[in-house]
Amino acid sequence: MTVDEFTREFAAMLSINETELGAETDLTALPEWDSVAYLSAMVLIDEKLAVSIRPDVIANATTFGDILTAVQSHLQG
Repeated sequence: MTVDEFTREFAAMLSINETELGAETDLTALPEWDSVAYLSAMVLIDEKLAVSIRPDVIANATTFGDILTAVQSHLQG
């Protein structure tokens, strides 16, 4: 999965337009970023990237860039 594909999937999970989601996007400022989105992000990463990351990595992420950094080695391009 490429970075663009992951971004598209993540934006769809949040029910926002992918153009609203960049590395600097403050997740904590998005009303869509709640406990359900947190769990959905864990599932997305697990299912689409076949990798498990520590839950605290997602819980402590404040920007989408933090999440990208956590999964970067599993993304292409």
